[in-house]
Amino acid sequence: MADWQMLTERTLVRPAVAADSGALHRSRGQMPYDPQTRSLAETSALIAGMAQRPAPDAAGWQQFAVLARGDGKFLGDIGVNFDTPRNAQAEIGFAFAPAARGRGLAGEAVAAMVAQLFASGRHRLVAQTDRRNLATQRLLERLRFRREAVHLQSWEEDGRWFDEIAYARLASE
Repeated sequence: MADWQMLTERTLVRPAVAADSGALHRSRGQMPYDPQTRSLAETSALIAGMAQRPAPDAAGWQQFAVLARGDGKFLGDIGVNFDTPRNAQAEIGFAFAPAARGRGLAGEAVAAMVAQLFASGRHRLVAQTDRRNLATQRLLERLRFRREAVHLQSWEEDGRWFDEIAYARLASE
């Protein structure tokens, strides 16, 4: 099995554990687009359930905490939806706390995850983002993801419909 702990120059990326629940919950609640609406108890249960998975890269969602390499401070998280080995695909998403944004930390951590996913045998990675989320679009494009589709009015929040942009990257790209 691939090692699912990654070190970058400034970050440590590892599977989320119960102690990350509070920070992950606060960070996800402060997202400018599609902030989470689950309770802290639901976030804790989600992380606890992931700890029961047979392996971090088993089919289904796994959250990875992104910590500052120096002091271990929670910076954000990367969610990976691992597909079945037959399909060799994964979907990624990420959220970073406001204090960690704009410093290149997300790009550093997500690039490490992308490299790890391809090294573990994934053939194709996908990501979707709110059309208004220009920072995420720029990050994905810097990581050589290509825009594949715009899904018009694909999700609703507070009675308003929003568009999403679909990105993908192949291991060969």
